[in-house]
Amino acid sequence: MNVGADKMVIDQDYFYWSLIEELVLKQKYTILAISQDSHEVLLEPFRNKQFSIVRLRRMDVDWGNSLALDIQHAGQKFEQLLRSGVRGPIHVMNIYVSSLPPVDDYPEEFEKGYSRLKGKIDITSTLLVKNELEEGLQKLEEALNVPLIHKIENQPAQNIEIEDIQQVRNRVINHHNQLRDEEREIFQNGKPFFTYIFLAIQIIMFLFLELFGGSTNTETLIRFGAKYNPLIFEGEWWRFFTPVVLHIGFLHLLMNSVSLYYIGPAVERAYGSFKFLFIYFVSGIAGTIVSFAFSPSLSAGASGAIFGCFGALLYIGVHNREVFFRTMGSNLLVIVGINLALGFVIPSVDNAGHIGGLVGGFLAALIVQLPKKKLILYRLIGLIATVILLVGFYRYGMNQAEIQYTTIRGQELIKEEKFQEAYSLLSNAIVNENSANNDLLLLLSVTEIELRKFDQAEQHLQQIISNDDSIHQAHYFLAVLYINIGEISLAEEAIANALKYEPTNEGYKSFKNSIHN
Repeated sequence: MNVGADKMVIDQDYFYWSLIEELVLKQKYTILAISQDSHEVLLEPFRNKQFSIVRLRRMDVDWGNSLALDIQHAGQKFEQLLRSGVRGPIHVMNIYVSSLPPVDDYPEEFEKGYSRLKGKIDITSTLLVKNELEEGLQKLEEALNVPLIHKIENQPAQNIEIEDIQQVRNRVINHHNQLRDEEREIFQNGKPFFTYIFLAIQIIMFLFLELFGGSTNTETLIRFGAKYNPLIFEGEWWRFFTPVVLHIGFLHLLMNSVSLYYIGPAVERAYGSFKFLFIYFVSGIAGTIVSFAFSPSLSAGASGAIFGCFGALLYIGVHNREVFFRTMGSNLLVIVGINLALGFVIPSVDNAGHIGGLVGGFLAALIVQLPKKKLILYRLIGLIATVILLVGFYRYGMNQAEIQYTTIRGQELIKEEKFQEAYSLLSNAIVNENSANNDLLLLLSVTEIELRKFDQAEQHLQQIISNDDSIHQAHYFLAVLYINIGEISLAEEAIANALKYEPTNEGYKSFKNSIHN
């Protein structure tokens, strides 16, 4: 019996499992698979994504050909993964732990790397042998960007027994099983109930909208509770939540219903039904309030509440980063990023509501916490931040809504030819504003022209043009003003500027022609 050879094998078996322990317990790698004989382990890196898979193989290499065959066999298995639907490309760091190097030359597959399917599978290999561990670990440290060289220093000096190997292996397996139990437990705190209630409510409300005038009809939407800033300004506070169950058009309903169907159950299972209800309400209200603050447009939809569900899942990443990234983290971040990016690109999307819902959902999750967690300080922080968010944006929104309300009322009074009343309303609004709003200034200048307050009107129109020269209406009304005071050349110049920005406007063309008649 070759006692020296047996000891070398045991030493390398111990090193093999110690290396796996280092990567899994210290460097947070995830175990993807372990072969039945435990001589092959597949790991997924937690941070370094240069390699999508790290493969550790415990085999004593006699000839270089055995390495070539094993690399080719591994490539075939990874090809099967791609065919089964796993997203590629797959970049593999292939680590062999052997008692001795091959007696002949290393194969080409080892020296130059191995590739299949035009680079969709790429395998880089390295060999760790007992007498060359320091050099091998240094190369591996650089490739994986993790500290490994200390594993040589921490190798036990005494004789290693099989029981020692079993202890390390058990620590790795137990850690892996514990993480899997945590993953299963985090989504087993409740069964979807309120998710389906909200789905049913928004479908029923859509049918009501269609029955009583149409889900794209502005008057119908306002009547049923859509977010409409002037009415919120007048005190209809319930419009901060009623828009969550209304949708504008079938496609809008379909998209939000599908999103809620898939994301809602995950949140409800993670937090429990009543905590989910709180998260959904808070994020829905937060989304509407932020939209109220930054968007004057009529709006409705469950998007803010759904983004709140995203925010609640993101909180899981703060609470348990490892579980988050092992289960849904990367995919969830991509989905949120794509949706927010679309909101900035597509003008009709209310991104303010999305962002408000996302932040509101995260803070609501901070308040309620995951089941079995009682982080009182976090709850207090979440509560204070939520109050500041809602009150702060509500007050800012009320200021903006007052401007919008005044603008709409001013337009109505001008249309009714109540110029003096419109002038009083608009001039008071301008005085109360820290910085004059161009829309208010434009309407005010119209009333001033009608009331023959030409000096004031000219001053306000020039102020608008100074703020934004492209506002063609300001140039047009300036031309009207100059006609009224007999400044023909200035009127011609002003209408020319209006036509520069709005060349197809027939009213401007007609006015220009009338100057010379």
